[in-house]
Amino acid sequence: GTRGGRDQFKWDDVKADKNRDFYLGHSVKASVGRWQNGRDLFWYTRDKAGAGIGGVGASELEAERAALKAEEEQQMAEALGLAAPRRPEPVGG
Repeated sequence: GTRGGRDQFKWDDVKADKNRDFYLGHSVKASVGRWQNGRDLFWYTRDKAGAGIGGVGASELEAERAALKAEEEQQMAEALGLAAPRRPEPVGG
């Protein structure tokens, strides 16, 4: 045989191998059985742009984090006496 054989390696051959459990990545790259049917086994490598938590985009989450951070800083400054307390906003209209 040849040493290495990178060009000869195929994951399809691993699927049929009796020692397939000894290959690193066999559960994803050479999956066999019913459990993997219809599943996205490479979900962790997919593009994450625009797909945040609950369908909220990353830019919306960053804007919300920035608003919360600014609010917390204002509250901390008021508690320490560094900033004048804000007037409560009028209720109603």
